[in-house]
Amino acid sequence: AHAAALMRSVRERPDVVMAPALGEPSWLTTLTRVLPAVVPVLVRHAALRLPGGALALTGLGFLGLGAKAPSPEWGLVLAEGLAYLERAPWAAGAPALALVALAVSALATSRVR
Repeated sequence: AHAAALMRSVRERPDVVMAPALGEPSWLTTLTRVLPAVVPVLVRHAALRLPGGALALTGLGFLGLGAKAPSPEWGLVLAEGLAYLERAPWAAGAPALALVALAVSALATSRVR
Protein backbone atom coordinates (compact mmCIF):
# COMPACT_ATOMS: atom_id res chain seq x y z
CA ALA A 1 0.00 0.00 0.00
CA HIS A 2 2.85 2.36 0.85
CA ALA A 3 4.66 1.74 -2.43
CA ALA A 4 1.50 2.11 -4.50
CA ALA A 5 0.57 5.39 -2.83
CA LEU A 6 4.09 6.69 -3.28
CA MET A 7 4.13 5.75 -6.97
CA ARG A 8 0.75 7.41 -7.45
CA SER A 9 1.92 10.64 -5.83
CA VAL A 10 5.14 10.73 -7.87
CA ARG A 11 3.27 10.03 -11.12
CA GLU A 12 1.02 13.04 -10.37
CA ARG A 13 3.95 15.46 -10.11
CA PRO A 14 3.93 18.14 -12.82
CA ASP A 15 7.28 17.15 -14.35
CA VAL A 16 6.16 13.51 -14.69
CA VAL A 17 2.74 14.45 -16.08
CA MET A 18 4.25 16.82 -18.67
CA ALA A 19 7.04 14.47 -19.80
CA PRO A 20 4.92 12.64 -22.45
CA ALA A 21 3.82 16.00 -23.88
CA LEU A 22 7.49 16.84 -24.37
CA GLY A 23 7.99 13.60 -26.32
CA GLU A 24 9.69 11.61 -23.58
CA PRO A 25 8.92 7.85 -23.69
CA SER A 26 7.17 6.42 -20.64
CA TRP A 27 10.05 4.04 -19.88
CA LEU A 28 12.46 6.98 -19.79
CA THR A 29 10.15 8.96 -17.53
CA THR A 30 9.94 6.02 -15.17
CA LEU A 31 13.70 5.50 -15.24
CA THR A 32 14.77 9.13 -14.82
CA ARG A 33 11.98 10.75 -12.82
CA VAL A 34 9.91 8.17 -10.96
CA LEU A 35 12.49 5.63 -9.77
CA PRO A 36 14.94 8.19 -8.31
CA ALA A 37 12.09 9.59 -6.22
CA VAL A 38 10.67 6.23 -5.12
CA VAL A 39 13.64 3.89 -4.55
CA PRO A 40 15.31 5.71 -1.60
CA VAL A 41 12.03 5.90 0.29
CA LEU A 42 11.25 2.23 -0.32
CA VAL A 43 14.75 1.18 0.76
CA ARG A 44 14.36 3.09 4.03
CA HIS A 45 10.91 1.58 4.54
CA ALA A 46 12.25 -1.94 3.95
CA ALA A 47 15.17 -1.31 6.31
CA LEU A 48 12.77 -0.24 9.04
CA ARG A 49 10.59 -3.32 8.55
CA LEU A 50 13.49 -5.82 8.39
CA PRO A 51 14.12 -6.12 12.16
CA GLY A 52 10.43 -6.64 12.88
CA GLY A 53 10.17 -9.39 10.30
CA ALA A 54 13.32 -11.09 11.51
CA LEU A 55 12.16 -10.97 15.12
CA ALA A 56 8.71 -12.29 14.17
CA LEU A 57 10.24 -15.23 12.27
CA THR A 58 12.60 -15.88 15.16
CA GLY A 59 9.73 -15.87 17.63
CA LEU A 60 7.78 -18.35 15.53
CA GLY A 61 10.83 -20.58 15.19
CA PHE A 62 11.48 -20.37 18.93
CA LEU A 63 7.92 -21.49 19.64
CA GLY A 64 8.29 -24.38 17.20
CA LEU A 65 5.97 -22.91 14.58
CA GLY A 66 8.67 -22.12 12.02
CA ALA A 67 11.01 -24.28 9.98
CA LYS A 68 11.87 -27.72 11.28
CA ALA A 69 15.10 -29.25 12.58
CA PRO A 70 17.77 -29.28 9.88
CA SER A 71 16.97 -25.68 8.91
CA PRO A 72 19.40 -23.10 10.35
CA GLU A 73 16.71 -20.72 11.63
CA TRP A 74 17.63 -18.37 14.47
CA GLY A 75 14.58 -19.14 16.58
CA LEU A 76 15.16 -22.87 16.27
CA VAL A 77 18.85 -22.48 17.12
CA LEU A 78 17.91 -20.37 20.16
CA ALA A 79 15.37 -22.95 21.34
CA GLU A 80 17.85 -25.80 20.94
CA GLY A 81 20.57 -23.80 22.71
CA LEU A 82 18.45 -23.15 25.81
CA ALA A 83 19.00 -26.71 27.01
CA TYR A 84 22.75 -26.06 27.12
CA LEU A 85 22.58 -22.54 28.53
CA GLU A 86 24.47 -23.29 31.76
CA ARG A 87 27.24 -25.36 30.18
CA ALA A 88 27.55 -23.64 26.80
CA PRO A 89 26.04 -20.14 26.88
CA TRP A 90 27.39 -19.38 23.41
CA ALA A 91 24.93 -21.91 21.94
CA ALA A 92 22.06 -19.53 22.67
CA GLY A 93 24.12 -16.35 22.92
CA ALA A 94 25.47 -16.36 19.37
CA PRO A 95 22.09 -16.30 17.60
CA ALA A 96 20.77 -13.80 20.16
CA LEU A 97 23.71 -11.47 19.51
CA ALA A 98 23.27 -11.90 15.76
CA LEU A 99 19.62 -10.87 16.06
CA VAL A 100 20.51 -7.82 18.14
CA ALA A 101 23.23 -6.87 15.65
CA LEU A 102 20.78 -7.23 12.75
CA ALA A 103 18.16 -5.07 14.43
CA VAL A 104 20.62 -2.36 15.48
CA SER A 105 22.38 -2.22 12.13
CA ALA A 106 19.13 -2.10 10.16
CA LEU A 107 17.78 0.70 12.34
CA ALA A 108 21.07 2.61 12.23
CA THR A 109 21.24 2.27 8.45
CA SER A 110 17.71 3.56 8.03
CA ARG A 111 18.38 6.57 10.28
CA VAL A 112 21.56 7.58 8.42
CA ARG A 113 19.79 8.25 5.12
